[in-house]
Amino acid sequence: MYRVYYLDLAAIVILSAIFTALIFRRMYRGRENRAFVKYVVLLLVVATADVFRIAPLYWLRPLSYSVTFRTICCSAYTFLNLVNYAMYIYMVGKMTGTFKKITTTPILAILFGLPVAVSAVMIVSNFFTHKLFYYDRISEFDIMYNRGPLMWVMVAAGYYYAAFAFVHVVICFIKQRLDKVRFAALMVVFPINIIFFNIQSAHPNVVVQVFGYATTALILSFYVISPEEYLDMETGAKSYTAFRRTIGNVFSSRDDAFVIFGRLQNLTSIRSALGYETYLSLLRDISDSIYSMLKVGKNIDINLYYLKNGLFAFVIRGKYDVDRIENTAQAMLPKLRDLFVVDGIRLKLDFAMCGVMIPNEIMSENQLIRLSESFDHAVPLNKYVRYSEMVPEKEFVVRNNLDRIISDAIKNNKFEMYYQPIYSTRDGKFVSAEALIRLHDEQLGFISPALFIPAAEKSGSILQIGEFVIKDVCRFLSESDLADSGIRFLEVNLSVVQCMQANMASKIRDILDEYKISPDRINFEITETASEYLADAVLRTMSDISDNGNGFSLDDYGSGYSNLSRVMSFPYRIIKLDKSLVDGLGDSRSYEIVRQTISLLKSLGAEIVVEGVEDKQKAEWFCDMGCEYIQGYYYAKPMPEHEFIAFCKSSAVG
Repeated sequence: MYRVYYLDLAAIVILSAIFTALIFRRMYRGRENRAFVKYVVLLLVVATADVFRIAPLYWLRPLSYSVTFRTICCSAYTFLNLVNYAMYIYMVGKMTGTFKKITTTPILAILFGLPVAVSAVMIVSNFFTHKLFYYDRISEFDIMYNRGPLMWVMVAAGYYYAAFAFVHVVICFIKQRLDKVRFAALMVVFPINIIFFNIQSAHPNVVVQVFGYATTALILSFYVISPEEYLDMETGAKSYTAFRRTIGNVFSSRDDAFVIFGRLQNLTSIRSALGYETYLSLLRDISDSIYSMLKVGKNIDINLYYLKNGLFAFVIRGKYDVDRIENTAQAMLPKLRDLFVVDGIRLKLDFAMCGVMIPNEIMSENQLIRLSESFDHAVPLNKYVRYSEMVPEKEFVVRNNLDRIISDAIKNNKFEMYYQPIYSTRDGKFVSAEALIRLHDEQLGFISPALFIPAAEKSGSILQIGEFVIKDVCRFLSESDLADSGIRFLEVNLSVVQCMQANMASKIRDILDEYKISPDRINFEITETASEYLADAVLRTMSDISDNGNGFSLDDYGSGYSNLSRVMSFPYRIIKLDKSLVDGLGDSRSYEIVRQTISLLKSLGAEIVVEGVEDKQKAEWFCDMGCEYIQGYYYAKPMPEHEFIAFCKSSAVG
């Protein structure tokens, strides 16, 4: 009865190695990682049961000669071999946020669960009916396996689940819940399993099916479950890219989740005092401590992310109690403040924390991302604040006092410039940055430019703000050594009102002369919308500024109606593709439209900056399309002067 089972042993070795790697890399956190761990463990049990049902097991005599023992092992193998396909569907559903829909939609729940339930009944009844399989004793030391007349039902159920899984993966890809790499890896499972199943069917003495399972698990471990771009190498937590993917799945699947943002405030001083290696160790300890404190229930599912610059995010799903989580968050802040001791010195760490319910309190992914960037400006140090309690009152006050707030900010110099680095694909380094204005009020915290810029344009104070921006950027250029770090120029936005000023070019020239800044160190950005207003006046102003030696970029190209002939009539050196074009690259048609647009703009002599690039795949796409510059969170977020200088120096050294 014994068959060639060595590939089963090889499968056990492979699956054990995968499981060990997952544990050592702490890849068991989060629902999709845990789903994959469960999948690997199930396959390990299947492989072990297969060995116990067919191998000689000389070391297990006389149990190995027992018909009952072999029947139990074969029953476990037969049933779990089918459950393996259901587990695959479960794993894909957890990755894409679609499993909840399967279990809550009655017809889908029946289609998913009925075959397993029927198979379980058949396995149990087989002990009495022998309709699936049975063993005959040939001699005192040998027994023979026989298939029963209903074994075809189990085979059919396996093919049914394979078809179910295939359709599930395809639908998830069509609905953009899987990227191309993960989709391809998940699809490889089907041909490999079919090939190995058919080999074993044609040659029953050669047991290879479980080895096929192990092969597909190995492929999935490389390409599906948190590849390197989804991991933050500094902390071992998941990355910003993984966070965006998870949040995207939450919103697209209309699931609910509770998100907690926590930012370590005194980051720069801590990093300087501790040194880089100790600082990284501290970040890992912080992430582990917060994770363990928030893990307050058996059925709670917590994904931990590190979004850089001291910002942590925790996406909590499953059967969680919001009140209990919030009480835990409030209680743990004083513990975190005094928890860490380095070289005998107790560190005083300052945190700000904010919790938000999806979708009850926040309705879009972009709104959540904006909150992550700014919440700490509105949250007192070492306090936890719920978003629903923080935002409505603040927005009401801000919107009804904007003129006063802007006037006070101008008078008391409360504006601050941030800089987002821009990466050159030709040079392989950062060569420029966009200057972005920020406003922080003592009472109201961070106030979004989306609020105060339109109000300033209406009141006319945008001219004073615009002059401040140009002067402060020139001051920054004159005081820093950015050129030594490879930064050739900075991008500065001009508003519609500024573009319509007849003497704008002379004002800019005077400021450049005051700070002794070469004109080619500043490139001005004008939105496509701005160039629609009094186009002749704007064109005259741009021409005068160009005569100074400054360059121009067209910002937000593609965000609305684009008249290419009008666009190219202006003296633009650089065209900046709007983030909406980047986000729309979900299918081959959109991809081709963007590719053709880039090709056309380049044929007209323009250089291309792509804005809003947030993952490796899109960065590689635009590099391959020949875009000269890329700007976005994949490379760097906007940062204040001191962080930007440090970033430039470290990038130049690296």
